[in-house]
Amino acid sequence: MKQKTKASLPAYLKIAAILREQIFSGSIIPGDILPSENLLCEQYKVSRDTIRKGLAQLENENLIYSRPKVGYFVSSPKHSEYLLEFPEDSEGTTSKFRDVHAIIPDERLCMALQIEPGHKVIEMSQVIYSDSGSPIAWDIKFVPFNRAYPSVETEMQYAVFPGPVALKVAPYDYYTEIDISAAIADQQISEILECREGDPLLLIQRTYIKRDGQRLSFGQRYLRQDFGRLTGISDFKSYKNFR
Repeated sequence: MKQKTKASLPAYLKIAAILREQIFSGSIIPGDILPSENLLCEQYKVSRDTIRKGLAQLENENLIYSRPKVGYFVSSPKHSEYLLEFPEDSEGTTSKFRDVHAIIPDERLCMALQIEPGHKVIEMSQVIYSDSGSPIAWDIKFVPFNRAYPSVETEMQYAVFPGPVALKVAPYDYYTEIDISAAIADQQISEILECREGDPLLLIQRTYIKRDGQRLSFGQRYLRQDFGRLTGISDFKSYKNFR
């Protein structure tokens, strides 16, 4: 498919491109008010609808925002906010299912899943290996045991790796909270990941939460130091579309 040239772009996208370049170059800076719709219509010889579509494009990119009955202003870039991509499966890795069993959760798990003490939890784990066969991560997921299901095996079908909630709820009916911290390999982890006891690890914890607040599952991933790297990008929406 041939990419559209600037000359062939619709008028509203051309106007958006001009204003975007002014923002990116610093000709107009965060907090500045844009010319009124009437002035923009006169300047670019287009209809008000065309101008509004161009401004809506920039607003969707988080480059500008509107104040009713005042006008459009240049937004401040959010350099302290990052988009972090964390796929369940990394390219070039394989995983091996390790264990599944029911447990009585400790206080930490009760808080993470917001369940009462004594409520059974299904614990599932897998080990992730590099393409050379070395263990690089230990993944554990915890799902509250639902008494409506007669067995651990039945519960597992709603908590399989990589999507522990994919079959249990609609795709847009839940979101994920993530917490990243440092950890130290204890005896069990050092045996699983074939590292030394006391080695530093990256610990990534994720909680899957329904829109109504119900906790669906809680996961922990321990990553060996040599594989424990995360990358992100700030002000992602603008950068991704117009780099």
